[in-house]
Amino acid sequence: MIADIFLMSVDALRSHKIRTLLTLLGVIIGIGSVIMVTTTGQSVERFIEQRWNIFDPTGMLVGTGTNTNPPSLSLTSVVFTDKDVKNIQNLQHVKEAAPVGFVPLKFAAKKEGFLKWKTASTGTMYVSTPLILDVLNLTIEEGRVFTEGKHEIIITRSTTKLFGINQLLNVGDEIHLQRIDGRLLKATIVGIIRETGSTNIISQIMAPSILGPADPYYSTYFGSNVGTLFNRVTAYNLLYVSADNKDVVDVVKGDILSYLNTSSDAKTFKQARFDFVVVTQQYIIERINEIMSVLNMLITSIALISLAVGGIGIANIMYATVTERTREIGTMMAVGAKRRHIMKLFLYQSTVIGIIGGVLGVILGASVSAFVVQVINRYMAELGGASFTGTITVLYPLEWFVIAAFFGIVIGVVAGVLPARKAARMDPVEALRYQ
Repeated sequence: MIADIFLMSVDALRSHKIRTLLTLLGVIIGIGSVIMVTTTGQSVERFIEQRWNIFDPTGMLVGTGTNTNPPSLSLTSVVFTDKDVKNIQNLQHVKEAAPVGFVPLKFAAKKEGFLKWKTASTGTMYVSTPLILDVLNLTIEEGRVFTEGKHEIIITRSTTKLFGINQLLNVGDEIHLQRIDGRLLKATIVGIIRETGSTNIISQIMAPSILGPADPYYSTYFGSNVGTLFNRVTAYNLLYVSADNKDVVDVVKGDILSYLNTSSDAKTFKQARFDFVVVTQQYIIERINEIMSVLNMLITSIALISLAVGGIGIANIMYATVTERTREIGTMMAVGAKRRHIMKLFLYQSTVIGIIGGVLGVILGASVSAFVVQVINRYMAELGGASFTGTITVLYPLEWFVIAAFFGIVIGVVAGVLPARKAARMDPVEALRYQ
């Protein structure tokens, strides 16, 4: 009996192909939207988290800015002296401390022959100590690290293409860098940094393309506003600090803030409107997850609305079907069909729409998700600039596949209950009289 009722339900759907197809589209689009949003959102969220996950969990970024939630850093404030770096390095549980200064460059030049130079625009050079490689977990894949006091730099593998892919820079090559004050400094490339694809949205801070020593590239007459005319002191924009292990990160953060706010040189040179800010990797990731969760919730809500619209479409077609088949219902009741059989007939019909719509919606959502991620990967650099590099991997949330498919079935059942009850409660005599 159940098999017969099911086949009758399928036949009824076939007899109204256009109407059934349009109703199915509503369910398919709704479920497909849910799958697309959750899959794309999870893939992008994981990608962003990896981009920010540039240094290990023990690392932290120290600067000045506003200590709000979230905090903001002022990259132009130059206050941390060598004395501050040394004292922070000596704090308990501090493993490494490395200063970072920014040297904006006009261009880089390479000699090609007698009085013939080739130039290329470049961004900012970063100066620090060799410890910066340990703090940022960077490795030299070719050559060695720079030496303090010498005209030596290290560059990333991508920077070797600065003058074109046909003139790659190599270890031992000499180039000249012009600072924005006009001073031209020679630089010998002594090492090439291994690139792991972990550049991120703040890669201009975390992953410098050109890195060299403070002496001779970062002088007290350039890049520092600390000291007097006769007592110059070298100072830096930021500090990178790593703790002994991730369990003491908060302790180290508190010790750094305590030192900076009490006996540091930076306290003297810091602008009154700025605070000392220590940003940990875990804090960054938590803030990103919060933002992505809100966005996913918002977009998923919109997708669920479209799914609800699909359910309304099912209910609409079922009510129309009940009305059209009123005489048929009366005939079935007259020849012995029970009310439960009539109810099952229409309930199965709506359930079939929900099942087919759920399965096809999941397939459509998975396919569209892969396409959307591919489009984002293709235009990511144009949309977000150089900060967004790498490839987003499609991560399918299997739990949402099950939830969406189940929700499609539930929508079909719920949308068919009232029309099915209406059909089952019909008076056989009145149904037979219906014109």
